[in-house]
Amino acid sequence: MRSFLSFCIFFSALSAGADVGRFLEPIQIGPKPAKVRYVVKSSALVSPRPSRPQMQKALPATASIVLDRSLMEARLSEALAHRFQSSGKVAVFLTREWRNLRSGSNFMVKIKDCSPDELTSSSFVRFSIWDQGKELGSFAEPVRMAHYVEVFYSKSPLHRGTRLNSSGLSSRLVDILKQHAGSVPAQSSLAGYQLSANIKANAPIKWSNLSKVTLVKKGQIVDVFASGNGIYVTMKGMALGDGVAGGIVNIRNLSSDKEFPAKVLNENSVKVHL
Repeated sequence: MRSFLSFCIFFSALSAGADVGRFLEPIQIGPKPAKVRYVVKSSALVSPRPSRPQMQKALPATASIVLDRSLMEARLSEALAHRFQSSGKVAVFLTREWRNLRSGSNFMVKIKDCSPDELTSSSFVRFSIWDQGKELGSFAEPVRMAHYVEVFYSKSPLHRGTRLNSSGLSSRLVDILKQHAGSVPAQSSLAGYQLSANIKANAPIKWSNLSKVTLVKKGQIVDVFASGNGIYVTMKGMALGDGVAGGIVNIRNLSSDKEFPAKVLNENSVKVHL
C-alpha cells in the first residue's frame, strides 16, 4: 500500500511539470573523461635536462709556410734592428741565392754574430732558424743593409758660425749607411751647436759640419754655483780656458786663488758639485 502511494505522488509531480532533475543522476554520453591532476612545481626545484657532453674540437695544427727570400729578408731586418737597438727602419737584402724552406708560421730567427758587429752597408751574418723548439738549420749569408732615418736638411744657404735651430731646417728620410753617413737625425737636439762650415741649400746637415758653441772664454769672470751635502754657495771665479755648452772648464776662485773644474751652464755661469 505504501509503495502504491509513493508512485502516485511521483506521477502527480511529473504531470504538473515539476523539476525532477534533482532526483536523477546526470547521464554520461561517450567515454568518461580521465581525471585531471594539477601539480605546481617551483622552478627552483626543476633541474635542466642534462645535455650530452660535446667533444671539443681539436685545435688546428700550426700552418705550414714557405720561408722564401722576401720573408727571410724581412725577418733578418727585424732581428738586426733589435740586435743593434736602432731607430728608424733597417732593411736587409740577401746577396746570393736563397733556397726556400718549409716551417711553421711561428718560426724564429736567431742572430749568432754579425761581422762587422754594427750596422754597415755590407755585412756577413750568421743565424739559425727555429720552429717549435727545433733548429731547422744554421746559415751564414753575406747581406747588404740600409738604415733609413729622418735627418736634418738645410732650407736655404747657411753660413759658418750660424747657431742652428730645428725650426729653420727641414727633414728627409734617407739611408744613413750610404752617401748620407754621419747625417744628424731629425730628433737630435741642436742646442749649443753652430756651423763650422758653409752649407748649401737642400743639403744634409752632418755632424762634421757642426761644432760646439764657445760660451765661456778664457779670462772671463763668471758666477760659480756650488752645491752638495745641504750646502749652497755662490762666488765669483775666472775661467782659465774656453768652455763649450755642457763642457768642463777650470775656474780660479777670486777670493782664495784655488782652482777647480766646473761645468758650463751658459755664457755667464758654471756649476760645481761639492
